[in-house]
Amino acid sequence: MMAAMQRLPRFFSTPSLQQGLTLVELCVVLGLLAITSSWAAPALHHWLWRLRVETVVQAWMNDLQAARLLALRRGQALQLQRIPTCERQPTHEGDWRCGWQLLSTAQSAPLWVKGLSGEVSVQLNPQQPLLPINAQGEAVAGGLRVVVQGNGPSPVVRSICINNTGRMRVVQAATCA
Repeated sequence: MMAAMQRLPRFFSTPSLQQGLTLVELCVVLGLLAITSSWAAPALHHWLWRLRVETVVQAWMNDLQAARLLALRRGQALQLQRIPTCERQPTHEGDWRCGWQLLSTAQSAPLWVKGLSGEVSVQLNPQQPLLPINAQGEAVAGGLRVVVQGNGPSPVVRSICINNTGRMRVVQAATCA
């Protein structure tokens, strides 16, 4: 029986005799870790872009809903207006990638500002620099579409479709059809 115990491979030995990992074992583990991380990196990158797009979509919907409620509470017309420049790059009228601010028609100072970094494309269709909200809390321009698109290697697109009655829904496409 004792002769059989002496012939066992090293990994069956008692813990007191083994003092750690060999260089070969460490290299094998590091190689497997490198292969696994190289498989996971593209999925993680796509997930991060999708997260950025969905965060902007939720922020736009929440701010529009909050602006509608504030206009209704105050009984006064408000405007959701795009921020025209970010990172010293001017943008065209339908481009809201820099963010937006809520303005009262009676005051010139914004009630709140939502700034974005400009890395996610936000397009308002039809193109306009502001979205008026009347005193009843209704967005005056019905039939709007807000397209939020990630600029990463794999396209992530979400559209916020706003019908004439003000109902909002999110679709995973560039169109609302």
